[in-house]
Amino acid sequence: MSGRDYLTIGEVVRRLQSSYPDLSISKVRFLEDEGLVAPERTQGGYRKFSQANMARVEMILRLQKEHFLPLAIIREKLADFDRGRIPVELQRGSVGMTEPLPLLAEEEGALPLEEAPDALGIPVSFVRELAEFGLVEIGREERVEVISRPDIQVIHAAWDLRRFGVEPRHLKMYENFADREAALFGQILMPTFRHRTADTQQKLGETLTELGALTDGLKSRLFRRALGRVFEDLG
Repeated sequence: MSGRDYLTIGEVVRRLQSSYPDLSISKVRFLEDEGLVAPERTQGGYRKFSQANMARVEMILRLQKEHFLPLAIIREKLADFDRGRIPVELQRGSVGMTEPLPLLAEEEGALPLEEAPDALGIPVSFVRELAEFGLVEIGREERVEVISRPDIQVIHAAWDLRRFGVEPRHLKMYENFADREAALFGQILMPTFRHRTADTQQKLGETLTELGALTDGLKSRLFRRALGRVFEDLG
């Protein structure tokens, strides 16, 4: 990929074939024909697969291989993914979750805030409440209030937590911890990944995924230990 910021269809196949030996150029073309992946085209008509496009292809292949889902269901999972929800089958900690998975397609733009009720099923007032506590940021594009695509995942998670009485004001500690953890990872990894090429971008994603899985495991164990202390009288 030297000198360009995209992959050809052949390069996509070669990169994924070690994990999906049956993958072929015709299979990727079929996924495009089905509207499941939409690479851009060069002026000469050749497909241009971004890193997000390749990750989307891999997501489809993983859902087929590890969870035996038909394309109709995968289409629904992708629609949920595009609205900001990672399919439960691919969430960290699921069986086979070993490769990096972007939270949202990189090429997608921000979501207008006024569309949140229809697109997310979440009221604007709740998004504003999250913004008041610094959990998400409401930006502006051409005088329109917008939500960034990465923030949509946060909004979904916070909305689901309301069922248990967890309000936005309770969540600030998670934001603070996430900032500290990200800063730590930055200090550790920045010298190694200072030069951003396509290959180092992919390696960085793999490294962050592995680090995230390890720290998630640690946090889960510490959390369970703490819960044991809080509820020890119920044992």
